Amino acid sequence: MTTRILLLIAALLLPPATSRAESLLPRSGQKGCWSTAGNKVPCNGTRQDGDDTAGHKIRLIDGGNGTLTDANTRLVWEKLSRDGSVHERNALSTWDQALAKIATLNTPPCFANVCTWRLPNAKELQSIVDYDKKSPAFPAQFNKKCQPGCSVATCSCTPTVPVGSTTGFWSSTTNRSATSEAWQVLNATGAVASVAKTATGNVRAVAEPTCSKAILTVRVAYDDAAAAGAGVTTVIDYPGDLAALPGLGSAPSVTERLANLSGQSGIFSGGDQDSDADGTDDRVSIGLVLGSAGIVSGPFAQATFDCPAGDAPLVSDFACTLDASDANGDAIPGGCSVGLRYE
Repeated sequence: MTTRILLLIAALLLPPATSRAESLLPRSGQKGCWSTAGNKVPCNGTRQDGDDTAGHKIRLIDGGNGTLTDANTRLVWEKLSRDGSVHERNALSTWDQALAKIATLNTPPCFANVCTWRLPNAKELQSIVDYDKKSPAFPAQFNKKCQPGCSVATCSCTPTVPVGSTTGFWSSTTNRSATSEAWQVLNATGAVASVAKTATGNVRAVAEPTCSKAILTVRVAYDDAAAAGAGVTTVIDYPGDLAALPGLGSAPSVTERLANLSGQSGIFSGGDQDSDADGTDDRVSIGLVLGSAGIVSGPFAQATFDCPAGDAPLVSDFACTLDASDANGDAIPGGCSVGLRYE
């Protein structure tokens, strides 16, 4: 197994293949192309938005607590409901009432245990518009299982509005040219409009994820469900700017943060490393060696990371690879995955 681990690490150290430059902004979501007259045309070679699809694909992760986290911007968004609660999708508020809703969400114990909710600014609201959709012009994750009476724990809603509707979501951004107005993003089209602060609109709150510690649960899965390993090593690449595992190599500060979840006794160890030599550790290996096969698919290990900047990493920030062998030293094909919670 040692040889395979060395080969694996060597492969991971190779520079990534060169790819085209990509915008740091999210994609608009648009996939189609149209002529000046408004007729649908093939996109290939038009250099329209639907041809280039520039930017990062919108990736929304359900937090299981009434929120959706954008994996690109790292913003956490409030889901809306149809239960008449503070999250009601059809509730209309003036600008002052929208700000009052934010205060309610931040009243301890706070919505989703997050006490930093705020009204999004105009650009943040535009980051979740999907310009391939209309009425509403938002990704499907913002409008799923939206049945009468549903709560944010069971559904995700956006007001359904007719084409041409001028109802929109409030931003926290005042129109500098008319300071009695603030910017809204219209539900039907995703357009940005300046609206009197005494008018009404919908509210979807936003927050930045925060954490002091990120608890990573590592699971292994073999292609053969009946397989059992005598030696297993998981190698986890992690974002050094968002997660830290103090120490180097097999220093106690690293091993003290690792826990064996396999239920098997043996030689359990781990160590981190600076894989790209930039001065920051960004990879940890967690291994378990037995005298005979006994490590089965399922929970394998736990690692406790610090969040040095207070920003919460996402599951998508971690890449896990598996190196496993049976009692004969033969490789066991499979993979590993991670789960994440915060403290």
